[in-house]
Order: sequence, then structure tokens, then C-alpha cells
Amino acid sequence: MIDLGLARIGRLIQNTPQTWKAIHVAGTNGKGSICSYISAMLHARGVSCGRFNSPHLIDRWDCITVNEKPVSEDLFRHVENQVKKRDQDAQIGATEFELLTATAFEIFTHQKVDFGVIEVGLGGKLDATNALKQKSVTVISKIGLDHQSFLGSTLQEIAQHKAGIMRQGVPCVVDFSNESEVLKAIRDHAAEVKAELHDPMADGTAAAALAQEGFEPHQIWNLACARKAFELACPDQDASWSHILPIVKQVQWPGRLQTLDIQRLTGRQQEVLLDGAHNTQSAEVLATYVQKYLRVQGRPVTWMLAASKGKDMDGILDFLIHEGDQVAAVRFHPVDGMPWVKPEDPPKLLHLAKQHGAKADQLYDAQDDVKDALTWASKAADGGPLVIAGSLYLVSSSVEMSTPNHLIIVCGHAIWNGGPQNGWDESEWLIESYKKGETPTFIEHIKAGVKALAEDGQSVLVFSGGPTRKETPISEAKSYHNLAIANSYFNLLSPTSSATSRILLEERALDSYYNILFSLVLFWREYGVWPDTMTIVSHEFKRTRIVQGHCAAIGFTPLEERVRFIGINPPGVEGVLGGGQAAGVSKEKTDVMRGVQLTLGQWEDDPHGISEDLAGKRRARNCWGVDQRLFFSEEEKLRSGVDTSILEDGSEVLVEGRARPWAR
Repeated sequence: MIDLGLARIGRLIQNTPQTWKAIHVAGTNGKGSICSYISAMLHARGVSCGRFNSPHLIDRWDCITVNEKPVSEDLFRHVENQVKKRDQDAQIGATEFELLTATAFEIFTHQKVDFGVIEVGLGGKLDATNALKQKSVTVISKIGLDHQSFLGSTLQEIAQHKAGIMRQGVPCVVDFSNESEVLKAIRDHAAEVKAELHDPMADGTAAAALAQEGFEPHQIWNLACARKAFELACPDQDASWSHILPIVKQVQWPGRLQTLDIQRLTGRQQEVLLDGAHNTQSAEVLATYVQKYLRVQGRPVTWMLAASKGKDMDGILDFLIHEGDQVAAVRFHPVDGMPWVKPEDPPKLLHLAKQHGAKADQLYDAQDDVKDALTWASKAADGGPLVIAGSLYLVSSSVEMSTPNHLIIVCGHAIWNGGPQNGWDESEWLIESYKKGETPTFIEHIKAGVKALAEDGQSVLVFSGGPTRKETPISEAKSYHNLAIANSYFNLLSPTSSATSRILLEERALDSYYNILFSLVLFWREYGVWPDTMTIVSHEFKRTRIVQGHCAAIGFTPLEERVRFIGINPPGVEGVLGGGQAAGVSKEKTDVMRGVQLTLGQWEDDPHGISEDLAGKRRARNCWGVDQRLFFSEEEKLRSGVDTSILEDGSEVLVEGRARPWAR
């Protein structure tokens, strides 16, 4: 439900102290990018900052960041529940966005940030974010026709709403590339409330310099607005372009001229372009970019489109669609926390696309199936340009589908040296004597991992294990992968399947604890996110040690919801663990198996394996001197959000009691 007004949000936060200064950003297009640039500048200069953007991309809490990292789900839900209880107790009847806004403000206070960079949700004057009590700077970006049913049907009326974020004595940075009637409305309101306006391009040097750096015209204005806002908010900081440019070049704003790899979903080798263009102004910007970079070889563009009901899709497609283009239309998935947002019907979008020149025999109605739309569009494009556009909610669905969330770990136990029998002859393996007869079990572990990968399109398979034999530098992980390839993935995957691109090798772990931890970090390093769930493949008799021990120790909980264990034991193990001497099982193996059970007690006493007993075993296995640090640099560790320390032997361990970025 959209119900603009400040009365409810005012009651909701009336007893919440705003201990931080706000930079408030309104506009039709570019406001999210400006917020992202400003918070990056603040963070890079060591200023603690929060950022609140809407809508969220994948999870509701990813629209709230502190020091450039999304807040944890646990913190978000804890504060949100407090806000909801306050709403219910006082019978306020706040809207979903008002509850979300209050949650963001509470989190910033709780986290003791110095600045909050706040994006207006809709309009400005009556938007929930305008209940801010302490504004340092306001910013008004490019304004166009959008949300006319709430803000008015003319640019002047819409601009008056946006200008409502101004405050007396608070400087306001304005994108002066706006239309004349927009600028007049802004100037009139500034004079009324006694707010000083600032032109971020007043010195006349920024445009040429930024264009030389490869920025598009709309990006130049957004950057200039962000830099000026930063300069006004932090006058003691260096805001020169020489200091700012290296920072903003690292900023990636999801859903705005973003490239995405969908090979694992559709087999398409070329990246696709995503842009959430959902009004005519942003569509014009996207069309200019596509014309400049994607239509250069004369091939038609294939579009995958969705839209919210009520959008001016006729005007949007007038910019986007050219004669001969191909179009798939789809409904985006329901938007969490925003039940009032409804998708447009695909047949209507296809009818409009045809009117604007799309090929009549290259129109596809994917109904509610986003993956089906991606698959059809990839095939239709045939290596040519493919663009996903029309709605940030479609971008969200596409990014969510393309981002893995499930980590599968196959723990290595031996090294296959290669050979004509593809591992089915034990003489091809390097194994300790007590592991004789176990190599078929190792193959079953590999098969189980490949099967789990084939069953889940959002999974990543990691073969884990370092080089543990003096006879060869080949790692356990590499040998397992080689064996899977040699056996054609046991016919569970096609060798040319895009799923094979989701197989990674973790080649440093020297025990089961680091099988988990190194694999977890590798997943983050490759995909920039932490997995939601893990499947671990190993011996069944190690289940307790790995799940209740290692996974609990690193904080990958709740175990019942997030960890699946596939246990496959070598022959005869059950009899040994039952206390007897199993038939056909050597005394050496019996002693080793019982030693494993005793080791479980060591892990209970030393959950991170830092004692001399457990760390010493890793050193003994490290015959090739493999680096045992989790991260390759201090900068990488800082980006990860993981607190670690380095032991005397060079291994890196988690700091007990500290927050884990993968935690729930």
C-alpha cells in the first residue's frame, strides 16, 4: 500500500534519537547511484556511514548498508520486530515502507554511524524519509515523469514534491541539466524555505575530465552531485577529483548498466546487459548506451522485458525497440515487502513491442517463468546483444537466479594419479595402507557431489583438499576433479554443460575443518556473496565432527536449516565403530578408525583446531608448504568482513566470538 504522509512515521520514530547527520537524496533518476557514490566517498575517508536505498535487490535487508556492507538478517529482523511491535502497541497503522524506513533509521542509531545517506522512496515532501530530523545536505537529481498518480501529471508538480526535502539553512545540490520548469520549481521552493542551491558543475571543469574517463553524460551529473554533497557534508575532507575518482571507479550500482554472466543458466557465453530502466527518461539513457555499444555490428538486439502495471511502456519502448529486434516478456516474481507492486501482463508488452518494430515471429510470452525467458532470449540472440530491462524487479529476479546460494563440498581423502581404469583400479591411487579397499568409496563421494550439483542450478561444487603426498604436487581436489572428467561426470552432467563452470577447486585444506572454511571463503571470493546453505560429502562416521563440530564452530547455523550432510562410509566401518573387529578389516584400519573417534573429543575441546595436536597434524600433512592463510591480502580480508588472526606457523584462524558475515 502506498499512502504518502508524515504523521505515521513521525509517531513511529518520535522517541528514536537521530544521532547521525543525514544526506537526503531525491529525484526520478540517478538518486540511487548518487547515494552509492556518496557513501563510498564517506567510507573511503574513514567516516562511518549507513545507506538506505529502495527498493531492495534480492533480500529486504540488502537495502540497508553500514560501511558499505548490507546489514545481517539477524540485526534487520531484530530491529524490524521492535519497530513492528511499537506500531502495533500504539495502533499507528504504518505502511510497509514506513516500517522499513523506521527500521533503517533505528539500525543507523544502533550502529553509531556518523552519516546516513538516505534515498527518497517516492516524491519527497510527503515521503517517509522526509521525517529526518538532522539534515546536513540535500540533493535533487534528474527529474522526469513518473508516479504521476501520486505526484502530479506535470514536471512542475513533480518537482515541487521532490523539492520538499529542502530545509532552511541546509545546502541543496541540484542537477542543473533538468528542464527549465523543473529548475524554476526548485528555485522557487529554495527561496521560500531559505535553502542555498549549489550547481555541482559550476567550475566548468568536471564534464570534460569525467568524459575522458569514460563516464556517460548522466553518470557525470550523478558523480558531480555526489562529490559536491560530500564536499559540503565534510568540508575538512579532500573532495578533489584526483582523490574522488579512484573511489567512484570501484562503485558498482546493481541494476544500472550492469553486466551479468548467465552461462550456467542458459549456456550463453556472452554477458548480458541489465538495466532497471522503468520510465522514459531512464529508457532514453539506456537506448543511447545500447546504440553506442551494442548495435555497432548491425545485429538486432534481443530484449527480455517486464514492467510494473501503470508504467508508460509505450513511451519506454519507443526509445528501446528498433526495427527487427526480438523480445521475450515475462512477469517478475512477487516483491517481498511490497505487495502493491504488480507486474504487467506479457501479452500487452509484446503487443506494444510489435507496434514499435519488433519482429512478429520473434516475440515470446514466458508468462511467470523468468528462467524460461532467459533461455529463449539466449537462443534467439545467438551470441548477439541481449538486454534485460523494464523493471528493477526483473533485474532483481535475474540477479537472484544467476547468483549461486548453495555450496557443495566434497572432502578429499586421497589422490588419484590418473590411469586407464579411470580410478576403478586401486593401483592408480596414492593412499595410506590403511585405506586399501576404500577407493570405490572416494569415487562415490565424487559422484554424490556431481549429482547434488546437477540437481540444483544455484549450487557450486567445490572439491576440497591440498597436495598431501610427497610423490606428487597434485592436490586431492585436482585429482578428484580429474577423475570426474575422466568418467564423463558419471553421465550425471554433460561435459559441455554450463554446470561444469560451477565446479571449483579448493587446493589448500589439510583437514576437515579447513575443507569447510577454505571452501566457504573460495565461494565468497568467486561470487562476492556467502552461501545460504551447504551440502558436505564425506564419510558418515565424520558427520558429528563436521556438522555439530566444524559447522557449529564457524557459526554456519542453524544447522538443521542450512547444512545437509551426505555420508558414505568405507566397507567394514560400522563393525569397527561398534567396538568389534570387522571381518576383512585390518588391525591398522581398526586402530585408525578408533583414533578418529578419539579425535572427535580433541575437536570438542579445540573447535578451531589451533592446539598443537591438531595444528601439528596439519603441518605434518603439508609436505609441499602450501600457504595456510584464508585470505590473499589484508584488503581482501577487510572486504570479506571476517575477523581472523595469524598463528606462529602462518596459518589463519577465526577470532572466537566475533561476528561471521555468513551468519544468520
